[in-house]
Amino acid sequence: MFRKNLFFLLCFISVIVLSQQNQKPVDLKIKEDFTHQWTKTVFPKLWAGFQRETVRAYDSKNKNVGISYVQQKSKKEKTVLTLYIYPLHEVDNHLLRDEFLSYEEALTQNSNSYVHLKPSFGELSDEKLKVNYIYSIFSNSMGKPDFFEGVKYINKQSLLAIYECGGWKFKARVTSDDMTKEQLEELKQKVESYFGILNVATIKPLPIDNAPSIVLSPVVKRDSMMINATVAAAQSKIEWFKKNSDIKEISTGFNDMKIDSEVYAIEKMIEFYKLHKNNWKMTPETEKYFNEMTRIVDNKRTEDHIYEKFHTIINYPEGESRKDSYIQFKIDKDISENTNEIFYKIFYNLD
Repeated sequence: MFRKNLFFLLCFISVIVLSQQNQKPVDLKIKEDFTHQWTKTVFPKLWAGFQRETVRAYDSKNKNVGISYVQQKSKKEKTVLTLYIYPLHEVDNHLLRDEFLSYEEALTQNSNSYVHLKPSFGELSDEKLKVNYIYSIFSNSMGKPDFFEGVKYINKQSLLAIYECGGWKFKARVTSDDMTKEQLEELKQKVESYFGILNVATIKPLPIDNAPSIVLSPVVKRDSMMINATVAAAQSKIEWFKKNSDIKEISTGFNDMKIDSEVYAIEKMIEFYKLHKNNWKMTPETEKYFNEMTRIVDNKRTEDHIYEKFHTIINYPEGESRKDSYIQFKIDKDISENTNEIFYKIFYNLD
């Protein structure tokens, strides 16, 4: 299960498909304000200069919905805001990252060049809850059918924001012909305030009285050392969350964007290996992996390794400026790409 990072993307896609219950999207005929009955979120017909265009349901019970708003300033200047609310069957520590990466891939497929979403991180909080989120404001080109050119690409200013709301997800997408970065940031803040994202997070908090489960990749099962060291890493990450996150935060999501949790887990994994390398059966592949990871840790490049392994989707501001030196370090120290494999996930099953 999830041998490479790509597997997490496929897992995410399958979760979305399941949540839609294999039903084709249906546009609901709503003339007045639309209330999402499961979260009590209200989507008015008119809002902040936008007109609601569609209310689209992806399942028969209208749990999984997308609401689109349009602000048309002129024939060539239009802003489209789409808001999504959908339930989750399972929440894991990679889900937020995987969804962000899947959107980046979808943008690239619909563009004439590679689209890189630079992640930013934020939180919303009140006296009861803290919602963590990831977002990006970026420029991209979007393809649309054209009679003469086949596909015509149009430059857009865009926003993506994804919020961890316990057993629900809230997502905002914006594409605009004329908005500036500052205007998109302001629009994001208006969405957060008006549509009650913190309220959505109260509907189905994570079952934090129970410890999250751990799932191992099949590649881990190649020998006893790999299994036990990986379990030690996963348990250490859970321990880090317990000690360094308050109840307000862990009830809404794992927030695995904090690099310190992964640093701690890796250090404990290497510590376990050094203590038990003569006690457990180990294949040559496992010995090679731990030798390389030990060189990374001993040379204090753990954060740079994590930044690369997670495709830059981690809160590590120094990461981008250190990418080139880390690549050279890997060449000099003979570090293979196998060190970027993801061996486990921690999760809550919400069904």
